[in-house]
Formats: sequence, structure tokens, C-alpha cells
Amino acid sequence: MKIFTDELKGKIKAISSKSFAHRFLILSSVADEKTTIVIDEFSNDIMTTINCLKNLGVDININGNEVVVSPSFFQKDVSEINVQDSGSTLRFLLPLVNFLSQKTHITSTNRLKDRPIIELMEQLKLAGITFSSDKLPFTVDGNFHRIDFEFPGDVSSQYISAIMMVAPLIGGCKIKLQSKLQSKSYVEITRQCLKVFGVESSIEDDLIVVENQRLKSPKKITVEGDWSNASFFICANALGADIDISNLNSDSVQGDKKILDILEDIKSNEDFYKMDISQTPDLFVILTLVLSQKCDKSVITNIKRLRLKESDRVQSTYEMLKSLGIECEVKEDEFVIYKSKAKSAVVNSFDDHRIVMTAAIASMLVDEIEITGWEAVKKSYPSFFDDMERLGSNVIYR
Repeated sequence: MKIFTDELKGKIKAISSKSFAHRFLILSSVADEKTTIVIDEFSNDIMTTINCLKNLGVDININGNEVVVSPSFFQKDVSEINVQDSGSTLRFLLPLVNFLSQKTHITSTNRLKDRPIIELMEQLKLAGITFSSDKLPFTVDGNFHRIDFEFPGDVSSQYISAIMMVAPLIGGCKIKLQSKLQSKSYVEITRQCLKVFGVESSIEDDLIVVENQRLKSPKKITVEGDWSNASFFICANALGADIDISNLNSDSVQGDKKILDILEDIKSNEDFYKMDISQTPDLFVILTLVLSQKCDKSVITNIKRLRLKESDRVQSTYEMLKSLGIECEVKEDEFVIYKSKAKSAVVNSFDDHRIVMTAAIASMLVDEIEITGWEAVKKSYPSFFDDMERLGSNVIYR
């Protein structure tokens, strides 16, 4: 694909939050009655969760932008699910499959086989779940019972969210954190989703508690707009675009809403800017592009978890910036960026949707950008290039 952009200007609507959609689908599958969920964008990850739940015996029907989920009250004998390359689907479903199927064979594709999962598996083993292997593919068996869970807070917040969502099925639970919780906002999203389904929970220091309450369907819910995906267009505005973005909840608990504050801070620190990315890792790639144009020197810290994403996101971002002629370097747990004039380039996406979207926004700064593996954008934002064209880009598919 080649993309040419003289200017980006106009109006777009933020697509549905992938984070909320995953959680609402999963909670609906084990609630007390059917739930209708309004989702206006069906990314590959969301469809993966839907297809896995269907294979586990949950009745799901899609009519336009409405998804009707009728919970399963009967445990299947054997199920097979393919979580594709969706880390959220894998981690969120891993504690749940035992309640829907006695035995579940789980397969995946791409890098997901090598992404972290062992800490979650070890805790589930203590709770009575067995695994045929320590790495995908494997078969899940056993009988889940209540324990007090313990997790490191700096590996994956999805472990914690996964246990929180299954907690109502085991009479509530306590989760002790062995270290400071990173990506806390994603756990807050889980807490809010549980509340929508009538279950209270709390997050205090090193302890998370989910109360012993049944999941009660809200009957119908609409998924709010996605700040993570909208951040690419918000950052485009910081680089000179004029885009009006609707459907964003200003009171959202989504952590990536912080992009607005970060961009204001950047304006005030154009000589030197330093930030900790641990709480907003999904903003990393697009922020490196903004910083390369706005600040003489920038340092982003706490980057090590980014190596465990869809790509080694530290290395793939480094390669992307270098191909654009932007000076940068990696120093242990820091990413350093120097103000540079961008140039036309061929960008390798490394099959990472956030690299694709950042490279596309970079087309504002140069004559043309060619992106290899652009299809990776379908993971979270299938209509991204439709929106780019609507705003003025010339996109040539090859």
C-alpha cells in the first residue's frame, strides 16, 4: 500500500472500544439472561472472541451493529477454539473455558505462542485447572475452585482482569499484587464492566477484591468510543491536521484518554521531554512520531513490556523511525528520540497494527509512505484507511 497525504481535515466518529467490547461479550456469555451489545466496528480481535464463545456453546447473533448474546447454561464435553493472535481473547477466556466446556483445546497463530501466559497458568493450576502443555497449543481440563490469587503487577494486567471476570462464578475472590500494577486503567475498565453487570469490586494498593455477587444482564449496552485508536487522529491534530473526532467519552476510565494531557505537556517541554509509558503502553508508537517533530530530545522510560506485544514493539518502532529518517536509540529500559526531518519511506509493519497506523499518520510529513503488511490494521481498526481517505489521504492498495 502507498499513501499520499497533503492534509487531513474533516470529521470522523471514534470506533467502539475494543477493551470494553471484549469484556462485555465475555460477561454476557455467563450472565443470567441474554444481553444486546451495540458495537459499531468488528475488528479481527472482537470477531475472534465472538467465534471462540460460539465454539464454547454460547449463542451469539449479529444483526447490523447489535450483538445478541444468550448465555450458555450447559457445559459442553469438548470444545476447540482458535484465539488467532488476540492476546486479550486468550487471557480473558483461559479461566472461563472450564465453566463452558469440560475439555477445551486451544490453538493460536503468529507471535501469541511466545507471549506471556505462564503466570496466569500457574495460578489457574492452583485453582484446579490442568494444561496438557506449558505453551500453546494445549488442552484445558479440571475443575475450577476458589483460591486467593497472587500476580506480579508488572507483567500483564489482563491476568488480573481475566480472574476478576470469572470471580462471580466462584463466589468472588481476592487478588494480591506482588508488585506495582502497570496498565491500571485496563483493570479499571474491568471493574466498570463488572459494575454494569451488577458486581462490585475494589482496587486498593496491592489488593483487588471482587464481591460475591451474581452477574445480572443490563439487557442492552452500547460500547463507548475507543481512545486508543482515536489517539492516532488526536496526534495527527498535534502534527497539523484539523480533525473533529466524535463519540469519545470525556469521563471514560480508559487510560489512553491521557493522550490529551500528554500532548499539552509536550507543548511546554519542547527542549527536553521525559515520560513513563508504563500506564499507557498503547500510546508509545504514535507518541514517538509526535516527539520526533515537537521536541529537541525526548526520553520514554519503562519500555520493556513493549517487547511482548504484537511485535517486539521497541524494535519495530525503532526500525519504523529509522526508515523515516528519524534519529533514535534504545538504552536498556529507555527509548530516546531526537528531533528530525522525516523523509518518504517504505515501512515494514512487522504485522503490528499500531505501526501501520503510525506510519499512515507519518504520510502527513512526507511526500509518500509505503506500508508493507498494512492488513495488520484489521486487528483493531478495520475502517482506519476508510477514515484516512475520508479525511483527505490518497490510499493506493496494491
